[in-house]
Parts: sequence; C-alpha cells; structure tokens
Amino acid sequence: MDHRSKGFTLVELLTTLAVMAVLLTLAVPAFTSAVQRSRADTEISDLQRGLNYARLEAIDRGITTRIRPTAGGSVWSGELSVYDSTGTPANVLRVVPAMSSGATLTLTSGVTTVDFNNLGGLSAPSTTVVISYVLGAQSRTLTVCLNGRIQLGGSC
Repeated sequence: MDHRSKGFTLVELLTTLAVMAVLLTLAVPAFTSAVQRSRADTEISDLQRGLNYARLEAIDRGITTRIRPTAGGSVWSGELSVYDSTGTPANVLRVVPAMSSGATLTLTSGVTTVDFNNLGGLSAPSTTVVISYVLGAQSRTLTVCLNGRIQLGGSC
C-alpha cells in the first residue's frame, strides 16, 4: 500500500509566505512610485491641454482669452476656467478640473491669470510664466513663453 499524503508541509507553507513577504516589500514602493509618476504626468498634461485650448481659442476667435482659477485668487491647483473677453459676465469656454492628488502648483510671482491675444501670444502677464508642479517626490515644470508656446520641462 502506498500512503502518500496530499497537501503541503508547514515548512513549505512558511517558506512560500517568506518569499511572498520579500516580494511584496520590494514591489509596493515601486508600485506607489509608478502610480505617483503617472498621476503627475496626467495632471500636468491636463493643465497643458487647458492652456493650449485657451491659446487656440484666442487664435480661432481673434480675441483675447483668459485662463484663471475659477474661484479667483492664486489657487491654481483647483478648478480653472477658460473664457473669452467678449461678454460681461465672461463667456466660459471650458472648465479644467481640479487636481485631485493634493499636488501644489506655484506660478511666477504675481500671476493670477494667463491671457492669450488673437495671435496666440501672451498678452498678460508681460513675462514668461513658469508653472512648477510638485507631487511628493515628483516635480514637473511647464513654461508659457511670450510667443504663446507652452513647453513641458524646458525654457523659452
């Protein structure tokens, strides 16, 4: 008679659990970092698309368009509004959603709005706008040049 046991021994189970614990301690920080990197890329791209939209609408409509925080002030990590300068109250063209990750945005000192003229260049402010994005260990820089060019990670 053959009396083979079926299943795993306690030593085999403990060894498997130890290997799994080591793999998890290596994988979780890498996964967290990848998620944070992806979130940072997505949010800075959303902001870049909003700025590009404002610029293109200024060119298409032949009027000045503005992008600024919806609530006013200088909280650029919240909801942003793109609107034209033709009506009172302003005609809102698009709303850029707020950043959900708790990231911080800092702009060139004193900038509360970014205005694009009918040629797509900056009409206000009269200097290059540098937007610094920080989310944990991730940081990105978005530059709006005087000619209206919006550049990720570079200078004018």
